[in-house]
Amino acid sequence: MIPTKKEIILFLLIAFGFSWLAWWGLFIGTELPIQAIVLIGAFGPSLAGSYMAFRENGWEGVTTLWKRGFDWRMAGRYYAFGLLFLPFVFLIAYWWSNAEGASLFERPWLVVPTFFYMLFLGGTMQEEYGWRGYLLNACQLKTTPIKASLFVGSIWTVWHTPLFLMEGTGQSLIPFWAYAMAILAFTFIISWLYNVTTMNLWSVFLLHTMFNVSFALIPLMKPGMFPIGFLHLTLLLVTTAIVLIWRTHGHLGYDHLEQLEAVEGSHQPNVTPEADAGKD
Repeated sequence: MIPTKKEIILFLLIAFGFSWLAWWGLFIGTELPIQAIVLIGAFGPSLAGSYMAFRENGWEGVTTLWKRGFDWRMAGRYYAFGLLFLPFVFLIAYWWSNAEGASLFERPWLVVPTFFYMLFLGGTMQEEYGWRGYLLNACQLKTTPIKASLFVGSIWTVWHTPLFLMEGTGQSLIPFWAYAMAILAFTFIISWLYNVTTMNLWSVFLLHTMFNVSFALIPLMKPGMFPIGFLHLTLLLVTTAIVLIWRTHGHLGYDHLEQLEAVEGSHQPNVTPEADAGKD
């Protein structure tokens, strides 16, 4: 079933309504730590995606959506990309920015617990059942992958806006224009990985989680200085997105029939190298 414009608008109203009301309400009306405020409000997109799944197919739809987030059947090369690409890019940006003043992997034993925290409470599960689990699917069924990714990336950027106005958030340290460019470029990269893995949400979970893990553990900005490291990261992400668009002739690995089957829950993704060969 192809979502209507009204259904997409309803999704956005729920996602933005919950997140923005929670963020501003808790920020103004309570003395909760900023990390707790951000965490609570971040559930908006996935709550909205879950509601849309329930609206269409009841609790079975919700169960199907949530199971898609932990479908581990995926080719090894995509596991490698999801886990290693962003740490690699962050390390290049770190080296490029001459950020020696910031401690790199000061506590390497935190990598694993940080991964699981970021997966469950650091943004991934709070957001991706909505942004990719619902919105990207809906948009790609109605328009081209390029336009769908531009729309999702723009929405994702605007959704973060309140966090730029709250002291103590990571966003408050970064110029909005640079963050917007990074999010848009990252959205194209996510769309490509999501599509070439036959709409496998687990691939998105890995990529989103590793972005947050890398941001937490690979410092790109020295305290009190202009965030040149983040600008270098943005340039690397933009370059990667352009290469993916060029390599896939703008399709970003998208197959309309595969998406219809995957979204309906009838498609079993192939994970052999032969099955996904040529989709890059």
